Amino acid sequence: MKQRIIDDVNRTIYKLLSGNETLQKDEKLQEMVLYALGFSPDGTLLSGGKRLRPLFCCLCCGICSGKYEPALTYSAGLEMLHNFTLIHDDIEDNGDVRHNRPALWKRDGLALALNTGDLLYNLALTTFIEADEESGRDGLRHMIHSASRLFLGQHRDIAFEKRTDISESEYLHMVRGKTSALLGSSFALGAAAGGAPEKTVREFEYAGRRFGIAFQIRDDYLGTWGDREAFGKSVTGDITEKKNTLAVIYTAEHDPEFREKWAAYDGSPDRVAEFAGMMERAGAPEYLQEKSLTYIREARETLDLHRKDNEFQKVMDELLDSMAERVK
Repeated sequence: MKQRIIDDVNRTIYKLLSGNETLQKDEKLQEMVLYALGFSPDGTLLSGGKRLRPLFCCLCCGICSGKYEPALTYSAGLEMLHNFTLIHDDIEDNGDVRHNRPALWKRDGLALALNTGDLLYNLALTTFIEADEESGRDGLRHMIHSASRLFLGQHRDIAFEKRTDISESEYLHMVRGKTSALLGSSFALGAAAGGAPEKTVREFEYAGRRFGIAFQIRDDYLGTWGDREAFGKSVTGDITEKKNTLAVIYTAEHDPEFREKWAAYDGSPDRVAEFAGMMERAGAPEYLQEKSLTYIREARETLDLHRKDNEFQKVMDELLDSMAERVK
């Protein structure tokens, strides 16, 4: 079931992009958009993302209606919007690698990558218009609000890099925009495509947002203690770029020596092991695991209000169980 949904999502995305009038006018631009989404020009899949947001969208639709196909166009739009953020995120973070491939800006240059990301945002909104026409719901309005929260969260994430006094509360406010908003939309739009009433859609969105916080906390864990080959991007960049991850914030609150050294740190790769070791001794890995599990439990409790005895529910349960231990 899971792979069938992902295959259908991929077919939907490729069909929408390969048939787009603007992309058909420029072969290089079309290739860049397809590359960002994990496709070669002929539709063959390159190493790419997990399609997690489209998958959750389709599963929520299936839980509510017994079928996932009504959510495919929303799912395609979600993945386009997500990859737009990744193109810009790699530029903002100076990230060289994405999904074990050169980041788009690294391969094709900063200016072309920025323009491609901007177009991908436009393509995502166009896709939501088409999805709204299919479903009779107002997904576009929802996504514009979600994107605004996302941009605010990304702004805060970047701005935090210039500070060494970030609190856990500030961190969570940032995550609710940067990561949580789009995952909440994935759950909500899936429920909407499945014909759920507005109250149910809001509850699905809440569950998705709680899961989104758990996902980011696990991402923070992997950004220091993950395996680069499995994770698909650098596992030292969070430290060398002095990102205020939850691991850093927790350790700084519990270890004055770490806080002092972190404030003076110049980003040297030679000291990554030193800082990772200090975070380990403070108990940061265990704390992140505990927090992630708490948010996953809250997401599950809300979804259980609308529990169905069908195959989509089973896959959803398996995914939530696996997320706390994910390695990529």
